[in-house]
Amino acid sequence: MTTFGGTFSLGAAAVVGGADVIFTNNGPLSGVTHTAGTATVVVPVTGTYRVDYTVNYTAGVGAALAIAVNGTVDASTNRDLLTAIGSISGENLLPLTAGDVITLRNNSAIPITLDSAPGVGASLVLMFLN
Repeated sequence: MTTFGGTFSLGAAAVVGGADVIFTNNGPLSGVTHTAGTATVVVPVTGTYRVDYTVNYTAGVGAALAIAVNGTVDASTNRDLLTAIGSISGENLLPLTAGDVITLRNNSAIPITLDSAPGVGASLVLMFLN
């Protein structure tokens, strides 16, 4: 079974400290579930997943982003925003269980402003490896 999913966000959006990024659109989804306009992505099978994200931002220096699994940030995924305007990405291998809920969280108290359309403000891709 091929299991993967991609989501992305178009349009400028503020992500307050402690909040999850809302993904406005879906790319291809196979097994992975996401409802456009929400933050949560659900994995269908237990195994190791490659989880990649990219965020393009226009404000948020000093903030941090991380992957949360079932509402708890995985510390190994934390990335700091070190410039006032820019792009940050993360790539992680995570052991996940069927039904786990994945989000991309602003893991700081500093708000982040995502790039505006037509650019992609944020994207999240999950791929089942084994």
